[in-house]
Amino acid sequence: MKYGFGLIGCGNIAPVHADAITRIDNARLVAVCDLVEERARALGGKYGADPHTDCKEMLARDDVDVVNVVTWSGNHADIGIDAARAGKHVIVTKPIDVTLEKIDRLIAACRRQGVKLGATHQFRSFGSFVRLKRAIEEGRLGRIYFGNAFVPWWRPQEYYDSAEWRGTWRWDGGGALMNQGIHYVDLIQWLVGPVAHVQAYTDTVAHDIEVEDVAAAALRFHNGALGLIMGSTAVHGGLPSRIEVYGEKGNVAIDGEAITRWQVEGEQEAAASAGAGMGSADPLAGLSDAVSAHVEQISDVLRAIEEDRDPALSGEEARAAVAVVLAIYESARTGHPAVPG
Repeated sequence: MKYGFGLIGCGNIAPVHADAITRIDNARLVAVCDLVEERARALGGKYGADPHTDCKEMLARDDVDVVNVVTWSGNHADIGIDAARAGKHVIVTKPIDVTLEKIDRLIAACRRQGVKLGATHQFRSFGSFVRLKRAIEEGRLGRIYFGNAFVPWWRPQEYYDSAEWRGTWRWDGGGALMNQGIHYVDLIQWLVGPVAHVQAYTDTVAHDIEVEDVAAAALRFHNGALGLIMGSTAVHGGLPSRIEVYGEKGNVAIDGEAITRWQVEGEQEAAASAGAGMGSADPLAGLSDAVSAHVEQISDVLRAIEEDRDPALSGEEARAAVAVVLAIYESARTGHPAVPG
């Protein structure tokens, strides 16, 4: 079966999703939708898809089997629920939404309607992180002691001024962590395991926005490991993200998407041997790799439909990263440790 896709949201990330869909043999982009007609026409014209400005009109199409939601973060769940009610399978970009209540309603709606719900956190499919995940699962690092995620990026004020939803609690759901850092919050809990509780601080130091542009959190994972999360859009010039995992038998560091330290007992040191984007301070710097990663994750949703199983990156999986971010916000607000919901 060839699955017809409808893409809702024609902003900056939309071409990555559209490119990925066109590279999947059993997928076809048939329609795109955006509130701004010119954007819908431009994207639709590039990919041979019909443009729409009304989501419900697009959802009524019989040739749309799967809906890919890449709109403002705070309306992901509402659109996904409408798609599920229309009998469409749903794929949502990060974050899956910005409140647990809305995410849970989306998960429940897809279960009730018998449609699949998948998400995209593309870095899970990059070679460097897959290699580290496999090493941890195989026990090659032994017991994990620390898992750290650092996202020292920069965004100018113009970035936040460029769209009314950016930098707002209602639609962006937060700042440096919920929007940019969510990739690496997802990665560290995927690699090390579920987070038990957090102690955190946040602030707004360099931008005129409602939400944070600096955040720091200490973590305790359920397996006893400790960790740190740092996220910012206020670091001068921006620096590469960094993932660190320290275990009893080895230590691994990934800068950007390149392995810069592979110091594992009984294994040869391997630096910069996997992944792309070395030195990049933005996850879209290596678009070809991002497209390939989206191909893998979207294809898995199609296989999940045919095999009648949950996608590997299900709604529940995507919810976990949002729960950690929201716990960080709660801890920063109250001054006390918080438990992810």
